[in-house]
Amino acid sequence: MANLEILEEYLLGNDDKNGYLNSEISDNKVIMLSGKWGSGKTNFWQNIIIPKLNDGKNKIPNHYISLYGKTSIEQIKQEVFINILESMESYENKEKTKTLVKNSVNIFSSLSKSISVFGINIDLSNIANESFIRIDKILENEKIKKAEEYLNSGAIICFDDFERKSKDIDLNDLFGFMTQLSLTFRCKVMIILNDNVFKEKEKELFKNLKEKTVSKYLYFNPEIEDLFNAIFDDKKYSDLEEYKELILKTLKEVEILNARIYIQVLDNLL
Repeated sequence: MANLEILEEYLLGNDDKNGYLNSEISDNKVIMLSGKWGSGKTNFWQNIIIPKLNDGKNKIPNHYISLYGKTSIEQIKQEVFINILESMESYENKEKTKTLVKNSVNIFSSLSKSISVFGINIDLSNIANESFIRIDKILENEKIKKAEEYLNSGAIICFDDFERKSKDIDLNDLFGFMTQLSLTFRCKVMIILNDNVFKEKEKELFKNLKEKTVSKYLYFNPEIEDLFNAIFDDKKYSDLEEYKELILKTLKEVEILNARIYIQVLDNLL
């Protein structure tokens, strides 16, 4: 079995059993998926895992955040919190939603007094101090009702480009926030990164924090053919079907394992 197939089956399961992400055993856990730059980690998560998490009656709410360009923990907190509010309408159980928001207010109390969701200013202090009376009004708002469902009990929050965070973000603070997030919301936190890029003191710090924080470590290491096939499965490349084997043969000959290059080559041939 190829690396991609093994990871997909482990995370999502098959017809006979649930995968790790489908199981309650992964609630409150921090999971790490590591692989070389360009190996297709993001493509694997966004185009293989997420569509299946969103498919069917038993779909798992999920949210994706890239840490690339993020300069502070507060900025990351704000993006997560906004999406919690945006997703509220989709919960069938409003009491569960209120609990979720109450927990989020506790975590994000360091944020500014108000926050804008779809252009609507929401006063966090009012939500916290009035026993969440305003939550029902927020749930009824038509703009909020357009939000997708991706956060509830057992939801998955994926942080990609972990190693591309700003140097201003302390690793202790970042790991601490993700741990607190997983425990407070009973969610699963997925970290996608290349963990071989940390050097010297930061490398030792990362190693120690990973051992304390991460419950499951997965290594992403596809073969050229597996990565190419995963990308080529996109329907937009169907017109290139007759050239598929020739393109793959060429990539194997030059020994290139890089998802971005594969996508660029295929896009240029369309």
